Amino acid sequence: MDTRNHNKIDRKEAIKRTGMLMGGVIFGPSILGVLKGCTATPGVDWNPTLFSNRQAQLVTSLADVILPEDDTPSASQAGVPAFIESMVKEVYNDEQRETFLRGLDRFGEESTAELEADFFESPAGDMFDYVFNLNENALQGGPLEGETPFILMFKELTMLGYFTSEVGATQVLRYEAVPGRYDGCIPFEDVGRTWAT
Repeated sequence: MDTRNHNKIDRKEAIKRTGMLMGGVIFGPSILGVLKGCTATPGVDWNPTLFSNRQAQLVTSLADVILPEDDTPSASQAGVPAFIESMVKEVYNDEQRETFLRGLDRFGEESTAELEADFFESPAGDMFDYVFNLNENALQGGPLEGETPFILMFKELTMLGYFTSEVGATQVLRYEAVPGRYDGCIPFEDVGRTWAT
């Protein structure tokens, strides 16, 4: 069996499932990154090479607000911040990279002004409320002149990194390396979780 083709199928399925989670919106660079093989590596220790230390702290905190730790690991524990940096550095073109970095810096400045502290040093409840309101406004406003709101770009990268990581695919989604028989008519309650592959 050609494992390269098998991996491509898995990644396409991951893109499709992440697209369903995102409401069908997937931005081009994200698709390219996954097809290129970018995946999150578990662990919270990473040395940023593109992001400044402050940007890395923002990325880590924001990713953990979007996917916090509960009965499964948080985004940072799944290696999502390093995945986001890898995508922005290696997959995005110069214009997309600058747009992302500008959006990240603007997020840092505006959240600091609103929360009266750096985002990553604010209470968890305040961070959640800020991100929730920002997300709601972005969803209601829609893209302006083709520009995607930063929070939506970031949320997509976070989910993509998480659900294509080993943690996301095996602990959050259901995973079976060698599937058994096919039964296409099972009530969702009996399944319990969405399948990773």
